[in-house]
Amino acid sequence: MRSVEGTLAWILACGGTLSALMIPAKASMAQPALSGITFAQLDWYDPAGSLAQADSLYGQMSWSYVPDATTTYYLNVNVSLTSMGTASWTIRNLPLFAVDNGDFSTRHEGTYFDLAELGLSAGTDLSQIYYSTSVASTIQVAAPGPASTLASVQTLERRASDDLAESPDAGPFTNPGQPEGVKLDAAPVKVNPGRDVRGVQEGGSKCAAGSFARSIDWLNRQHGLGINKTAQQIYDDLIAAGVSAPGQGGPNSRDEWIEYKNIYARAQTGKRIVTKVWERTAGTVDDTAGVAQQTGDFATWLQGEIDTEDVELAYFYPGNAHIVTVLEVYKKNGDTYVKYRDDEEQDDATKGDGQGGAKYPAVKHAKVYLKNGQYHFGSDTNTIYFAVSESAVGGVPALGWRPQLILVMLLSATAGPFIVRRMQEGQAGRRRSAAA
Repeated sequence: MRSVEGTLAWILACGGTLSALMIPAKASMAQPALSGITFAQLDWYDPAGSLAQADSLYGQMSWSYVPDATTTYYLNVNVSLTSMGTASWTIRNLPLFAVDNGDFSTRHEGTYFDLAELGLSAGTDLSQIYYSTSVASTIQVAAPGPASTLASVQTLERRASDDLAESPDAGPFTNPGQPEGVKLDAAPVKVNPGRDVRGVQEGGSKCAAGSFARSIDWLNRQHGLGINKTAQQIYDDLIAAGVSAPGQGGPNSRDEWIEYKNIYARAQTGKRIVTKVWERTAGTVDDTAGVAQQTGDFATWLQGEIDTEDVELAYFYPGNAHIVTVLEVYKKNGDTYVKYRDDEEQDDATKGDGQGGAKYPAVKHAKVYLKNGQYHFGSDTNTIYFAVSESAVGGVPALGWRPQLILVMLLSATAGPFIVRRMQEGQAGRRRSAAA
């Protein structure tokens, strides 16, 4: 994306009238068409690679689509174990947001849903499923038609992705529980614009380095912070700096990981990245030099940070923990939902975080909700215990697509005649020189 200066230079170098260079408005498209619809059932492995829960209650649906230019559409999905049988409205009004950042490329998204809603119990293999979908521009109050389309259900291996000794839940890894699906009954409010967060392939139990790398890369590109590296190269640097390594100073490694990340980010950008931490209770993350630590309501903190800053969200579940990169936040009444990236197939550079085929969506949707005094991420078993945000100071913000359009229109109306006159004078001068 061009900076303000880059856009001006591009306009002035083109040598034509600015009115001819105006960026055309993107025409509204038809209703988004879903492609690559894929269903999967998760098998969970412990960090050592041993199967801990085969045929879990985690179902996943993934799909691809091109978003509309102006209108948000809503995806609804009915699923059943038998053709035309009793169906469960598993995905309700999941938003396919209109473009708000100039990116009209194909999206590859997914979400988890609870297979217990189909009458399954954990340990039951699901090899096929029947489904129906609808995509509409308004919130739907009834499920789609009968589930009549047959799809095979793939197996998705998910490895618990942190060290067994990591607190607050030291293990062993047991039941992963079941997911809380995306189910909306009213149109959500989007908290921040879409963002181009890029994927990272992680090694085993290296989710902290992966989540930090995605965020630093996005912040660098968004604000021109001068890091001439890809997200994957930033990840390699963070691994070398000790992020995601077992803790050396005590039982909790997360304190050191945040410190190492902060030192690296500031060194790479001339101290133009500032880190903050939210913790569910004071002391969840030990004091870290140069890092502000905050408590309070997590949803409020998240919505305040995500508009201009990047966020990594950490949660623990029985015997393990994980950290993901948040891309976007949307809310409906008191409920909060996020779109996020992570590497669901660690230790395999060909799979996960959007790589390896349709069953590995680049972006997933999940619900963030308060229950029994704790915030949870996508499941009652996933308790949020800290989050990290980074902000840029003194960078050169990238110019969004709408400001570029406004700038070109203003220049067309004001500077355009002057530039055209100077071009005409220059051309006349060259003709006189040639004639002489």
